[in-house]
Amino acid sequence: GLRGAEATDVMAAARAAHMLVRGRAQGLAAWGLAGALGRQSLARRSLAARASSSGAPPDWEIRMLYDGECPLCEREVNMLKDRDAGKGKIDFVDIASPNYAAEDNAGISYERAMGNIHGILPDGTVVTDIEVFRRLYEAVGLGWVYWVTRYEPVSRLANAVYGVWAKYRLQVTGRPDLAAILDSRGAPETCAQQSGKP
Repeated sequence: GLRGAEATDVMAAARAAHMLVRGRAQGLAAWGLAGALGRQSLARRSLAARASSSGAPPDWEIRMLYDGECPLCEREVNMLKDRDAGKGKIDFVDIASPNYAAEDNAGISYERAMGNIHGILPDGTVVTDIEVFRRLYEAVGLGWVYWVTRYEPVSRLANAVYGVWAKYRLQVTGRPDLAAILDSRGAPETCAQQSGKP
């Protein structure tokens, strides 16, 4: 288990990330914009866009890869679905589904997606971390919540906070570690193996 300063850091990160991810105005006001918002972190890769069966570009603005077994993630997804109100601005993809396929999602494996949040744009570009939340909130008319994350040094802080949350979220939410989850899913391939790294 965690002890001392590490435990304090984890709990603080969890509270901060909870307010960041919720995106509620009152939560941001309580925590303070300086602590709630931060660095845009883009991990972009130019990928060929996947056309629909009709050959037309997708109607959604961003595809959200989320962990459907994470209670806080589910809460966020439900809020975004309510705000989207059936408009289809966000394409929600549950990576915990047995039907999840990396080849249909820019080659992003389950293990990689579990490490931090990923989004896919209609042109195939992959975005990660706070940049995903900013685009999700823009898609449902709440862009002002993450607007400040376009700028430094605020954006750097938010990504740092999110990074701590992503690192400890399984432990904070009472779930097994990633190795145990992968084992239970029978996932033999790691991110390193998938990318060809030793």
